[in-house]
Amino acid sequence: MTNGVFVVIDGPSGVGKTTVVSLLCTRLREEGWPVHPTKEPTQDTLGTTARYGTDKYRGPTLACLVAADRYHHLEQEVRPALAAGKLVLCDRYLATSLVLQRLDGVEADFIWSINRYADRPDLTCILTGDPALSRSRAAARGIHSRFHRGGEDAGRVERDLYRQVAAELVDAAFEVQVHDVGEQTPDEVVAALLPRIRGLHTARAGS
Repeated sequence: MTNGVFVVIDGPSGVGKTTVVSLLCTRLREEGWPVHPTKEPTQDTLGTTARYGTDKYRGPTLACLVAADRYHHLEQEVRPALAAGKLVLCDRYLATSLVLQRLDGVEADFIWSINRYADRPDLTCILTGDPALSRSRAAARGIHSRFHRGGEDAGRVERDLYRQVAAELVDAAFEVQVHDVGEQTPDEVVAALLPRIRGLHTARAGS
């Protein structure tokens, strides 16, 4: 048993996940928490191939590639950080697979099956927001995946599927917090997420 805490920040492309993870790290470190930020797909060979290879790899092939990157990520980075007692903040995780691979025509049962050995986060925070704004942000950042194409209509489908997946995770006994960012600033979003994250870490540290 470790004293580390595993928290995931997930949601549609352009909703603000990366900014929120960065701000959470800053706030928690200021409070003295040992924080380890990370993301998926990783910057390793498997992750880079998955991130930039979406026009080449599709369906079950891409789903398996993403899962392989996840297992390597857990072995090489996440579990060692947790064993060291750190609070791991991961930008994207299982919810992304359950959304994007399903949009790619892969059945949910298959996605769950190939991820069945993946560690369960202590908390999955799913951010949702205005699809038009999210897609605009993603486009401004640079589109490297076919999942980012399609404009506002595609963004609406993605957002709605994240909400559905959040309910599925709850049904599977995952700890989930869904937060609609609305017109909130990143700082306001962080303020909404911090209490539950602090509580997890305080409880684990005292156990």
